[in-house]
Amino acid sequence: MPSKPAKYGLKIFWMCDGRVPYAIDGIVYTGRQPGEEAHRNLGADVVHQLCSTITGTGRNITVDNFFTSVPLVASLLEENLTIVGTLRQNKPDIPPIMKPSRSREACSSEFGFNGGMTMVSYVPKKGKAVILLSTMHHDKAVADTPKKKPEIIIYYNRTKGGVDLLDQMVSNYTCKRRTRRLPLVLWYNMLDVATMNAYTNYTLEHPDYHAGLSHTRRLFIKELCKELVMPNMTRRLAETLNLPRTIIQAMERCGLQKEYAATTEPQDDISQARQTKRKRKRCAICPYSKDRKTTIYCSKCSRPVCKEHRNVEVTCDLCKD
Repeated sequence: MPSKPAKYGLKIFWMCDGRVPYAIDGIVYTGRQPGEEAHRNLGADVVHQLCSTITGTGRNITVDNFFTSVPLVASLLEENLTIVGTLRQNKPDIPPIMKPSRSREACSSEFGFNGGMTMVSYVPKKGKAVILLSTMHHDKAVADTPKKKPEIIIYYNRTKGGVDLLDQMVSNYTCKRRTRRLPLVLWYNMLDVATMNAYTNYTLEHPDYHAGLSHTRRLFIKELCKELVMPNMTRRLAETLNLPRTIIQAMERCGLQKEYAATTEPQDDISQARQTKRKRKRCAICPYSKDRKTTIYCSKCSRPVCKEHRNVEVTCDLCKD
């Protein structure tokens, strides 16, 4: 689609909340598979699949003209789901009186009712018409404004931006990287959407989280990443003796060293061995002729000591007494 910022890639049909940026369910569009017939009524099939988890709950679904059709609206109404959506001009169920015409006045509306369905045709300007179908509205309510928009259009404009809002916020802070591997592209998108859902849930439960800051979501992602990697860093620091100094310093900058020292008392011998294992040097007690080199240092005087001249506490014979 030329108007979309991301024109190429994997297409995912999303069902999102209409009030907050939260993804409820999604379907990856894979196209026609080998041996299958061409998809007909793809929009209706996608809506039915996405709404299978909320059938009978009485919720309303707002869709655009790619999905809206009279058969879809009728079938969802039987499942106790209402729908509000725009209709394309080429749909056979639209009466001629509701189609664009130069004879209709600007800001005028035509309503049609059939069972539980309401169709409205609104003229934003001469020669144009916007047609919507709704099973949520059952009257000719029109806003008391100069443009006299029907209540169906006002409700549609208020609830139609769920998917677009999710796409916008996900693209602002994303973990995507350039790759030609489509499974990896899908994985990046899953991480972005999961992070967005976590942020929405957390801020709804804690409305005062970093109140007054404009980069609240950036701070949340940073804290979330730290919480996810902290268990792995703790395990790595406890189990690996030969960690490079640069990695240990990076862990200390994340605040791990203090937490590790306070919560891992049984690993004191491993921590002490890590601290004493340094550069290989000649034993300070052996005669020079033996040329014994070691990586173990005395924990008291910091002198290199070989196996012969150290005890269990990793202290040399000179410091033992």
